[in-house]
Amino acid sequence: MSNSEADEDNNDIIGKCYRIKFCDGALESFQQALGSIKQKRRDSLTARIKTLIERLADGICLGSESDVAEGQLPDGSRFRALKKIPIRCYYWKSSTYDDVIFVSHFIYKDQQKLDKRTTEKVSNNWRRYEN
Repeated sequence: MSNSEADEDNNDIIGKCYRIKFCDGALESFQQALGSIKQKRRDSLTARIKTLIERLADGICLGSESDVAEGQLPDGSRFRALKKIPIRCYYWKSSTYDDVIFVSHFIYKDQQKLDKRTTEKVSNNWRRYEN
């Protein structure tokens, strides 16, 4: 994987700056989101999302169109979304673990507005992993 490597035991992605840890069910949610995409686009979309996550792990600026601040976490900080339309990847930088980014889940999203259920899901994952 380019500049980062995968930890085969737990699917972590280890980059130059961060370890990307996937919350329980995150990778399954990616497969579910892909189910809404036409078959011929799935491989290219998967490669683009993978590249965004690897760049995030390497600490590379992703730009405001691909990486946006979203909702608020229980501690007052914000979680973010990697966007590769129509897939979104919701994540936060850990305040408990040094150099760790948690990926909460992925969704197929065809509107701009943040759904309350997304905020609840990310917040529930935050409580599970940060406390």
